[in-house]
Amino acid sequence: MYKATPIPESATIEDPLWTARFHDLANAMVLMSTRPKIISRYTGLSPRQVTERYVRLTNDVASPGRMGNGHPKRFAIPHDRGGLDWTIQSAVFTNCYLELEAAMGELVNRGWLLATTYHAYCRLTEPAFQETKMRRLTINAAYDLMTHVGFGQYRKRAALAQQQCECCGTHFLVVTEAELDNQHCPMCALDKNYQRLVENSAKLREQAVQHG
Repeated sequence: MYKATPIPESATIEDPLWTARFHDLANAMVLMSTRPKIISRYTGLSPRQVTERYVRLTNDVASPGRMGNGHPKRFAIPHDRGGLDWTIQSAVFTNCYLELEAAMGELVNRGWLLATTYHAYCRLTEPAFQETKMRRLTINAAYDLMTHVGFGQYRKRAALAQQQCECCGTHFLVVTEAELDNQHCPMCALDKNYQRLVENSAKLREQAVQHG
């Protein structure tokens, strides 16, 4: 899709050594349907240049909208628009993001980190997506999530943090300002729901036999 060579945080589009790489990054982010303001922020391209790039690459105009930063709770706690599967997807992306960031060994451009992590996340979840058509994060939701998890030295004050389940070992997200006792591993919760369905199904079969 695009050249994955990391772009240092200090690099700018005006530097001839990095100009082409920022254009590659912008192209990749356009094809991922990233909000124009996010592309401008991390590549240095003007809003007009991003708009023109959208038209050339997709034959369509970019969807308008804010940069994001929805409430962090929606990534860690099930709600009416996203259940356990959504919090699991958020945890999977976060794990990819943190592992990639740690592997860099130096601060890199956050737009490059976002696009590269999202590409890895999509490849990782593709088999399950094809089989179940589950809801996956968009890159714009991934941007919101990345912001809430924090970056570099700002992570200590982040709204979301990664927690490891003592039962299954899964890494999941928690809201740092909320009580941890009320936040639970989504994989364990999903397993409990499955076990409850199995038990209820067995009881219904047993009742059907008794009344047959």
